[in-house]
Amino acid sequence: MNKITFEEYKSAIKSQYEENKNVDVSGILLNPTPAQLRNLCLMIFDNSLSKSDENVFKLFFNLKEEQSIRKCIANYDIARFRPIISFLKGEKDSENTTRIELAAILIDFNPRPYNKYLLNGKIDARGKSEASALVEVKKLIESNSDEERKNEKAGATNKGLGKKAVIYLAVLLSLFFMGYTVKGVFFPEKECMMWKEDHYVVVDCLNDNGALGVVIPIDENRMKLKKLDSNEKLNFFNNEKPVVWYCKHDGVVELFNAPGFHPVTEKPLKPITQYIIDKYLKQ
Repeated sequence: MNKITFEEYKSAIKSQYEENKNVDVSGILLNPTPAQLRNLCLMIFDNSLSKSDENVFKLFFNLKEEQSIRKCIANYDIARFRPIISFLKGEKDSENTTRIELAAILIDFNPRPYNKYLLNGKIDARGKSEASALVEVKKLIESNSDEERKNEKAGATNKGLGKKAVIYLAVLLSLFFMGYTVKGVFFPEKECMMWKEDHYVVVDCLNDNGALGVVIPIDENRMKLKKLDSNEKLNFFNNEKPVVWYCKHDGVVELFNAPGFHPVTEKPLKPITQYIIDKYLKQ
């Protein structure tokens, strides 16, 4: 079974954008501006959102619980739509998963989000495998039928045994692929991860339980990222080199155990400095 990467997902989104931009009746996609994408988000919101699309909106627009989604979209800094335009046009790549998922929503790419796209690819691959197996079974049965006809002419007495063997093989193959399908649907492989409170957890790629979080492909290095408790006594430096990284989120300095990107905002994490410690984290 082929594992569909996030890069393939991004390529599929860009390919559909190229197809859609010339037939988009609104004219927005042909040469989008940041203000037009903001207005498109408002139109999409007014036409109702699926639960997964709503989660992406909440993450991208950095929505707080008490805020109205529509008001947050309307007041959003339109300059932050520029990276989406650059991504869709192929001018600049993006590793920001929330940004990619919003791009998918804007061009109405389906299936989305990535976890559903991954599932769809697995079903296609599974279907091809099963179809191939059935073709082989058909060939065996046809071959056996030819053999039986030859045996009948020769007066052979063991033709029933050959027929039973082929039927038995066909049943076994059918049960095997049926079990493979059931396993894939009810016991999916955990090939994705999602941020949960202070660390990443491994989840199956079908995760769609309404939790506010984006399901992304497993990244072994990123999995090691953990949020630190700023109330605990921490060693910020080792041999005068920073061993803690930080990022401001909603006005609060959050600490992490490794470099990388903030799991929610996806802003780069910065190495801690004595200035940040004295100003925000004086213990």
